[in-house]
Amino acid sequence: MLYGSFTMEFIKGYRKFLHYRRHLLPMAFAVLAFLVALVEVSRMSGIISNCAHFISSPLVFSFFCLVPALAILESHRVSVNRILMLFCTVGAMSLILNYKTLNYMPVLRFCFFCGMMCLFSPLVCNASLSRFRHYLWSCALLLCRVGIILSLLLYVVTALTGEWGNLYLIFSHPMTLSMVAAIVAVASSWQIAMSKKGQHVAKTVFDIFSFMVAVVLMVWGGSRGAILGFAIAELYLVFLLFRNRYGIARLLVALVASFAIVLAIAGPITRKVELKFEIGRENNSLIFSRQQLWQSRLEEFADSPIFGIGFANATRFSTLYDNQIVLAPSADMTEEPGSSWLSVLSNTGIVGFAIMAFWNFYLFRAIRLRRRNGDLSAICHGALLLLLLVQGSFEGWVLYAGSLFFFLYWVLSSQILKPQSLQPSNRLS
Repeated sequence: MLYGSFTMEFIKGYRKFLHYRRHLLPMAFAVLAFLVALVEVSRMSGIISNCAHFISSPLVFSFFCLVPALAILESHRVSVNRILMLFCTVGAMSLILNYKTLNYMPVLRFCFFCGMMCLFSPLVCNASLSRFRHYLWSCALLLCRVGIILSLLLYVVTALTGEWGNLYLIFSHPMTLSMVAAIVAVASSWQIAMSKKGQHVAKTVFDIFSFMVAVVLMVWGGSRGAILGFAIAELYLVFLLFRNRYGIARLLVALVASFAIVLAIAGPITRKVELKFEIGRENNSLIFSRQQLWQSRLEEFADSPIFGIGFANATRFSTLYDNQIVLAPSADMTEEPGSSWLSVLSNTGIVGFAIMAFWNFYLFRAIRLRRRNGDLSAICHGALLLLLLVQGSFEGWVLYAGSLFFFLYWVLSSQILKPQSLQPSNRLS
């Protein structure tokens, strides 16, 4: 009896060890990746950007590329997403066919893209990588929320200690601030809409506070793409969660209160948006700031409509006056894409664009199936995906592995396609 009892306890302890071992490695990867991501994201920050320059981006990217390799070695069962593998193949083909006219180091960018896709996206997936991405997504949402709240607090502190407050100490670019605030607003609004009677008051108050701060900073940052994407995402949430009238009522009150604050203060908060509309009216175009960039991408597509001009490549340099053809390739020249989806069209042609369009349709189909199976977190994922798709029409990040929104889009896609056994039904993951 004593021997049998000892054996049972040993087996029970060994099973616990195996369970913790399955979670320990991805959690360790997530913590390390989170710390390295802080260094990379800090390049956008006005506080610690000088420290971040001591560590090069290639070193950071190389670290991230090692993580999926280790995770794959830890688990022998690996699946490959055929849609994304096909897109990577088309990207490689676009470089091979345009090797004579490649600018802006596209081959190096493509290598980084593939490495980041293995880490963040469902391109390569196994149990360890799925858990790693789950923890990383949770850390990313928390980091975004903390960054938005700190941005406002630091603005207040700098306003009290100086003549003017500084809003861009955490996110140094207003467009980045606006889009991150929109992401926090959508995630917080889902939490508010899912609230029920009897829920802890402190949590509800914190969610509402985060939502209101995020809406104010979203407008303050001045990104019209982020504001438009937020509006569409909110309509999506309200439509699908309308039955939860208690939570929706709270959300609508928070939304009205947020925009009441924006209108009451106005002035510096709405100035960037007003200025863009003024420039648009002066030039008879509401999209004047993007018109030339979009035209450049469409002209590049016309030059090579099947496989495009090359992954992350550009052959036309845009100004506010005309589009110029780049005659001498230079690794130092930079060109803002102006749109994620038009850059896919110009860089990889109609073939790559069709694959990317089908990929997004595939994500929404997965969200719909998850909702029908009772996974309510899929509603928030759908709203965030809508936000990124709309904002991506005005900003080009989907092919650029160094972008924060590249990271968020592909990690979100991994959460949407996460194995059913790892999907919680009543909380955001």
